[in-house]
Amino acid sequence: MIDTIEVEKEVFLSMLDRIDFLHKTISALYDKLRDRRLSEWLTTEQTCDFLHISERKLRLLKERGKIGYSHLGRLSQFKGSDVAGLITVGKESV
Repeated sequence: MIDTIEVEKEVFLSMLDRIDFLHKTISALYDKLRDRRLSEWLTTEQTCDFLHISERKLRLLKERGKIGYSHLGRLSQFKGSDVAGLITVGKESV
C-alpha cells in the first residue's frame, strides 16, 4: 500500500530550497575539513580547535604527559601525530 501526501506547490518549492541550502552548506564544510592536514607541529589554538577542547584542558593534557609538546619561546607547540592519536582514540580516554 502506498500512502500519498499532497503538498501545496509553494511549500514544496520552499522545502526544495531548504534542501538545496543544506546540501551547499554541508558540501562547503566537507571541502573545508577535507583539506585540513595535521602538520608536524600545531599551535595551541589549532590543537584546541582540532580536539574541540579549551586551553585549560590542553594544559592538563600537557601536565599529565598525554600530548607531546615543545616550547618556542613562551609559546607551546604540539605534535600533530599526538593530536591525531587523541582524535582517533577519542576525548573520553583523555
